[in-house]
Amino acid sequence: MKNLRAQISIAVVCCLLGFMLTYQFKLVNKRQEGTGTKKTDPEIVIEIEQLKKEKKDMESKINDLQYKLKQYETEVVGRDDATKKLKEELDNSRNFLGETDLEGEGIIVYITPRSDFFNVGFDNFPINDRDILYIINELYAGGAEAISVNDIRITSNTGIRNAGNAIRIDNDKISPVKRVVIKAIGDKAALESAVTFPDSIPVGLNESCDIKWNVEKSVSIKKTNKIFKFKYANTVKGK
Repeated sequence: MKNLRAQISIAVVCCLLGFMLTYQFKLVNKRQEGTGTKKTDPEIVIEIEQLKKEKKDMESKINDLQYKLKQYETEVVGRDDATKKLKEELDNSRNFLGETDLEGEGIIVYITPRSDFFNVGFDNFPINDRDILYIINELYAGGAEAISVNDIRITSNTGIRNAGNAIRIDNDKISPVKRVVIKAIGDKAALESAVTFPDSIPVGLNESCDIKWNVEKSVSIKKTNKIFKFKYANTVKGK
């Protein structure tokens, strides 16, 4: 009975936290979508700055809620083996979903466009979505446990695609003409082998950019601010 109460308590807190996070981010997204094109540049700049401030405040509140949640979970778990195992599984799921900051040995890859590279049109930009996806795939093949691009956490639900004059990673944008930093946590020797393996770096990227990497004893990767919620997929119940 004690185990059941502990599981229910953790589930309730997680649901409340998820609801609050979803509501806050939806509020920001709606305000961003409501920014009309008829507004003057100064008005748009002011509204963007206000949205940035609200987002920062919300992230601060989220961090505080997550800290309190961890404290509560620690108190609930106690010394009971069953609840300890439940907490361990919950932490592993959060790490996999990108909901926690992580640190560990790994590699940092720097992709720097050459200053003398002349581009005409998006197809000829020094970096594109395919290049980033290719390198991410090689790192995962090398056993990477967590990856970020310009401090944007990559998860199983992350979408990366060209968008106008930028590369869109979920709701964030990065420049295809500025340095891109890819971090990966995992066995550093295996990850270095992954990026040095023949053809692991796209030929076109090698021609337009300087690519370097550092093997590190400690790589820090930030958590994602993306909210995961299944709308159409349902758990299959046993017959």
